Amino acid sequence: ATSDWRLFTELVRRHDVPACHALHFLQMATEKLAKAYRFRDSNTAEEGLLTKHVGFQKFLNSFLVSPQMLEEFEGNHAQLAAIRKGMAPIAQAVERLAPAVAREGSPGNAEYPWELNGSAIAPVDHNFHEIHLLRGPKGRAFLNVVSRAFAEFESVSE
Repeated sequence: ATSDWRLFTELVRRHDVPACHALHFLQMATEKLAKAYRFRDSNTAEEGLLTKHVGFQKFLNSFLVSPQMLEEFEGNHAQLAAIRKGMAPIAQAVERLAPAVAREGSPGNAEYPWELNGSAIAPVDHNFHEIHLLRGPKGRAFLNVVSRAFAEFESVSE
């Protein structure tokens, strides 16, 4: 998961790389991050998580009310609530980048071509609004929290 995260952080900075490549690694990294926490912190059966592509948004909500986050935002719970609310749509958009998620309602994904109005659309040619979400203040806060979740996981797992 951390290698996917590192690739995402490298690719998202580069303007010569199509957005779909960075977004693909972001989707994979966040999916694996959520699964890693579930495996570590619960007795969830491996088979129950291997084929699922959603769960990151639920993980993010849990992480944002973890003891370390509550301690950091002690006395400023309104700001933490605003951060949680602002991150929910971004987390949901990142989950939908997986080809197996929301295929009917939103066929666009960062991995495989899809058909739209009789034409094939390749991810490299698609203007993903998700990349623009990440560049705004809520997106930067989202990426900061994801980075912190990776760091926290690694520090506890060592």
